[in-house]
Amino acid sequence: MGIISKAGIQPEANPFALPQRADVVIVGAGIMGCATAYYLAKRGIKSVVLDKSRIAGQQSTRAWGFVRQQGRDPSEMPLAIASNRLWLGLEEELQTDLGWRQGGCLYIGHDAAQMARYGACLETSRQHEIDTRLLSADEVRALVPGFETPLIGGLFTPSDGQAEPRLVAPAFARRAAELGARFIAGCGLTGIEVAGGKIVAARTEQGEIRSDHIICTAGAASWRVLRSLGIFLPQHQVRGTVARTSAGPSVSAVACIGGGIGWRQRSDGSFNLANDARVDVDITLGHLRALEWYMGPLLEHYRSFNFKLNGAFLTDIRQRLPASETQNNGPVVGVRDPLLPANDADIRVCLARLKKALPSQRNVQIVERWAGGIDVLPDGIPVLDAPATPSGLMIATGFCGHGFALGPIVGKTLADWLTTGQPPMNVHDLRLSRYAEGDIKPPHSLF
Repeated sequence: MGIISKAGIQPEANPFALPQRADVVIVGAGIMGCATAYYLAKRGIKSVVLDKSRIAGQQSTRAWGFVRQQGRDPSEMPLAIASNRLWLGLEEELQTDLGWRQGGCLYIGHDAAQMARYGACLETSRQHEIDTRLLSADEVRALVPGFETPLIGGLFTPSDGQAEPRLVAPAFARRAAELGARFIAGCGLTGIEVAGGKIVAARTEQGEIRSDHIICTAGAASWRVLRSLGIFLPQHQVRGTVARTSAGPSVSAVACIGGGIGWRQRSDGSFNLANDARVDVDITLGHLRALEWYMGPLLEHYRSFNFKLNGAFLTDIRQRLPASETQNNGPVVGVRDPLLPANDADIRVCLARLKKALPSQRNVQIVERWAGGIDVLPDGIPVLDAPATPSGLMIATGFCGHGFALGPIVGKTLADWLTTGQPPMNVHDLRLSRYAEGDIKPPHSLF
C-alpha cells in the first residue's frame, strides 16, 4: 500500500524507498494524478505517484465543488459530458461518500446582455444534446426560493451537480493504493531522462525510477516539468479564494452563479462561497514569461482579474536569489508547498452579497477561508496530450478552474490512452502543439 499524507492511507514500513522501476510515473498527486493512478491500477498497471508536497494538498482540494457541463468551451464539452456520467456512479465506484448532489447548475441573468450570452451557451448544449434550458425569472425563483436580487431569467442544467473537493482526490488515492499504486509525498521530480527520443527514467529528489511512461499532472507547476524537457507551455497561475459559512436554512442543492457570487449549499446547510468570476493576479517577475500570449485575453476579460502588487512580488525576487528554497530545491521542484493567502476583503464582500441575495441566510458567518492556485492557459482550455516527442510522455494540465469536475474523466482518458495507444474521444483541440502552431482561439470562458 502507498503512502498518503493527511489523506487516510497508512505509511509503508519504509516510505522513502523508491522502486527501481515502475510501469508509469505520475508527477503530481491532485485529482488528475490520483484518478489516473486508480484507473491504471484497475487495468493492472502499477504506477508510482510523486508529489513534491502532499497528496491532494493543493488546488484539487480547494475548488468550488461545481460539477458542470453548462457553459463549457465546445472543445471541452465531450470531456464534461463523459465526466458527468462518471460522477453519477462515482460514490459507488470508490465506495465512499463524496458529497455528491445532483441539484443542477444555475446561472442567473440580471440583464439582457447576460441572457444573450446564456443563449449562446444554450446553443452549444443543444448541439451536444445536454438538458440545458433558459428559465424565466419566476422559474429561477422557484429553484432558489427567497432569492431577492433583481433578475430577468437564467440558464439551468438539471443534470449538473456538486461534490466535496476535499473528499474526492483522497478517495481516488486510497482506492488506487489498495490496487497497488504507490504514492510518495515530499518527493519532487528533478528531471526526466530521455534516450533515443523516448522516456527512460524519472529523476527525483530521492533517486531514479526507470520507466517508459511519465504522466505530467502537476497543475500550476507543469510548465516547470515540461521546461526540463525543452518544451514550452505558456502557463500561469492565478489565485482563487473560497470560503465556507456556518449552516443556514436549507435553500437548494443547485450550484449557482448569481448576485455577484458563486455558491453551493452543502447538505449540512453550510455554503461554499466565492466571487462569481474574479480572481487575484499577484504580480511577479514570472509574469513576464509568455506575457505576449495573455495580452488579448487580459484586455478582453480585464474585469475578471484583480491585479495586486503585494508581498508575492518580493517573495518571487527572493526565490531567485542564492540559498532560496527554489534554488536549493532546483528549478523543477521550486517552492515545495506554496501557501496562498485568502482574499479576506473579497470574502467579506461575497458574504454581504449572499445575505442580500438570500435574506434567509442573514445569520450565517464565515467559518473557514482558503485560496488555491488555478493553473491557466491563454485560450482557457487545457492541454490533454501524448506528444510524439519524447515518446512515453503524457500531459494533463491547464484546466483553468475546471479540473475538479473533469478530473475523473481525465484520469480514465489517460489510462485508456496509455493502454490502447489512442484517446477514447476527440481531444485534438487540446493538443500541446496548438501553441507552436499558433492555432489558438480567444477563451470561451476563463474559469
